[in-house]
Amino acid sequence: MKDKRLEYRIAMILKSKNIPFEISDDNCGGDIILSDFKRGKNIIRCRDVKDVRKVISYIYGKKRFSKLIVGIDPGPKPGIVVLGDGEIVEEEQLESIENIREKIDDIYDGYEPERIVVKIGNGDIVNRNRIVNSIIDKYCVEIVDERNTSKKITNRNIESARVIALSKGREIKEKVNIIVREGYIRDIQRKSRIESKGRVTISRDLARKVALGNMSLEEAIEITREKNEK
Repeated sequence: MKDKRLEYRIAMILKSKNIPFEISDDNCGGDIILSDFKRGKNIIRCRDVKDVRKVISYIYGKKRFSKLIVGIDPGPKPGIVVLGDGEIVEEEQLESIENIREKIDDIYDGYEPERIVVKIGNGDIVNRNRIVNSIIDKYCVEIVDERNTSKKITNRNIESARVIALSKGREIKEKVNIIVREGYIRDIQRKSRIESKGRVTISRDLARKVALGNMSLEEAIEITREKNEK
C-alpha cells in the first residue's frame, strides 16, 4: 500500500532543494522509488519512514554524513535541531522529554553518520540532566552554556536548539545527579493547577516524582483527583 506520509515528506525535501524528482510505487510491493531522472543517477527505494533520512544524505551528495550534531533545548517540550556536516537537516519540537532517547536512536539509525554529538542547553537543569542520563551510555554528550552563546536565544524552542547545536559545548562522560530544587517543585504544582483548570494542586511528593520523570503530570493530577474524591 502506498505510504502517503512518506511520499509527502520526500517530496517536500526535494522541492525545498529544487531537485527534479519522480515518485512511484508501481509494481514494487509498496516501496517508494525516487528517481533523479534529470541527472540519470541513483534510484532510492524507501521501505520505511526512517529511509527518508537516507534520501536527505543523498541530496547532499553523500552516502552518509561525517558528523551529525543534535542540538536540544531541554524545556518541557524540547526543541531538536539536527545538523549534518553543518547543514540543518531536521527541526522539530517534541511534546515531552520522555522519548528523547528513542528519538535520537531513530536519528542515528536513519543517517548512520560516522560520528554523532548531542549538545544540550543548560537552561533547564532538571530536564537537561534527565536527558543526559538517558543517552550518556551510547552517545557523545556536550553541555552548552546558553549564556555564552554568540546569538541571543529566544523563547522559541527550535530556535534555541539551533543556537545550541551551533555552539561549543563541554563534554560530559558520566551520569549526573538530578537535584530538584524547591522552586522547580512549586512550578510543577502551579502547572498542575493550570492543567486541571484550578481543580487540583498536586502534592510536593508527586511534583518531585514528575520532575524526576517517574510519572507524568497527568498521572499525578489523576492520583490527586481520585484521592480528593474519597
